[in-house]
Amino acid sequence: MGKWTNCEGITRRDCLQLGLGAVTGLGFTDVLRLKAKASHDQKKSTIKPTAKRCILIWMDGGPSHFETLDPKPNAPLELRGKLKPISTTVPGVQFCETLPLLAQNLKKFTVIRSVKHNQGNHGAGNHYMTTGAPPRIPVGCGSYVSFHPSMGSVISKELGKDDGLPGYFSMPSMSRSGGPNLLGAKYAPFVVSNDPNKENFRIRDVALPNGLTGDRFYKRRDLRAQVDKMIRINDKAAADPVSGFDEYYRQGFDLVSSKEAQKAFDISLEPEKIRDNFGKNSFGQRCLLARRLVDAGVPFVTINYGGWDHHDGIYTSLPKKLVVWDKAVNALINDLD
Repeated sequence: MGKWTNCEGITRRDCLQLGLGAVTGLGFTDVLRLKAKASHDQKKSTIKPTAKRCILIWMDGGPSHFETLDPKPNAPLELRGKLKPISTTVPGVQFCETLPLLAQNLKKFTVIRSVKHNQGNHGAGNHYMTTGAPPRIPVGCGSYVSFHPSMGSVISKELGKDDGLPGYFSMPSMSRSGGPNLLGAKYAPFVVSNDPNKENFRIRDVALPNGLTGDRFYKRRDLRAQVDKMIRINDKAAADPVSGFDEYYRQGFDLVSSKEAQKAFDISLEPEKIRDNFGKNSFGQRCLLARRLVDAGVPFVTINYGGWDHHDGIYTSLPKKLVVWDKAVNALINDLD
């Protein structure tokens, strides 16, 4: 049945033994002994996490499981949908026919089908899934709420490096509830709104304005430092807006002067064959840019790719959208591998 433990370290096998003990007269001390053994075994077999980077592809609206990774071919006809399941490279696991590339690549990634939340609408569900906490008050379906810092902001705070590159990026916009909340502006996502599939792709604050040479830029930076002598409010509770502005100014300066940032954003350095593998479209090239950012050391990148709330037209619009998604995500997995 597999190795399963609850938060107290009790395994499924221990539960079966406890159930048998209730019949045979197992004492309370034996229960405690089993619990201690389970805890000891869990510590011995604990796998330490090794991942240092995360790319989150946020599919706002939620794609249908039946038409993607969990077709449920044995479900009644009126439930399982019209599209066909196809075999993957892992025996016994099937995907929907809409994902042929990923189906043939399953040995390189894992599908977790048990993740869910208990919220009743998109706004609350977004908050729970991106922050790890349910919202404090009821929120509407289309609400953009933030009662807790997002995963990206927390990881940026804990794993971000002071090397000119922000620790948290989001493309082409910030996802719902994807902000820093109480952590402050320093850990907000750096939003890359420009389309990397366009010619002459540039990122705001990463390239010097036209007509401004490197020397002039540094002189202006020094001049601002001399002029800006106003007293800052250090109390974070006061929420001094100038402090937030200064943090963005510093990030902007670091980006312009960082060789790592210049290189990471220069997507033209990628071989044409690699760019073609991801797909010459906005989503495909954002996946490629995300890979370049994590290569450069950025710990968390979100690709905010919405439009998956198919209340109708699912058999006409969803397969077309998944052609792009299947190709880009498959290429991303191969590239990371």
